[in-house]
Amino acid sequence: MKKKDSELFKPLVDTAEKYLRDYCDGRQESDAKAKIALRVLSVYRKILRVEKERERIKFEWQKLIAGMAEMKKITASKPKQPQGKSLKKIKPKCS
Repeated sequence: MKKKDSELFKPLVDTAEKYLRDYCDGRQESDAKAKIALRVLSVYRKILRVEKERERIKFEWQKLIAGMAEMKKITASKPKQPQGKSLKKIKPKCS
């Protein structure tokens, strides 16, 4: 089974969050590493947004396919009438 990008990215996100907590508490001093950690979190948020959008699109696609299948069932179940017999013949009245 294929893992989601967010699951693959999670260990790096955990490390970035820990570093930023330490940075904010004053235990770390590297501004460059803090900027990289912020970029990691930003990319992670984008990945989560994209995955959510993919799920929404997948759901819409499934609804569309189900609707088309239902429409196909309805049109296939209608009995076809021969063209010549569909019109009723009117007999002229004798006077």
